[in-house]
Amino acid sequence: MEPIAVTVRGEGRWVLVHRCTHCGRLRLNKTAADDNVLLLMQLAALPFTMPPFPYADAGRGPGS
Repeated sequence: MEPIAVTVRGEGRWVLVHRCTHCGRLRLNKTAADDNVLLLMQLAALPFTMPPFPYADAGRGPGS
């Protein structure tokens, strides 16, 4: 299993999303008080490092 994402459930509880490296099955695991908060933040910010479009185009409107 490898951690691939973080999500937030009710009451602000963080949950790790893991994917099986063999079959691809997804599982959710609650975070624990002793989990590394910096690593959780890195995982949470990962989507911002791979946007679906180039940042350079983000400020331009249609037809610019």
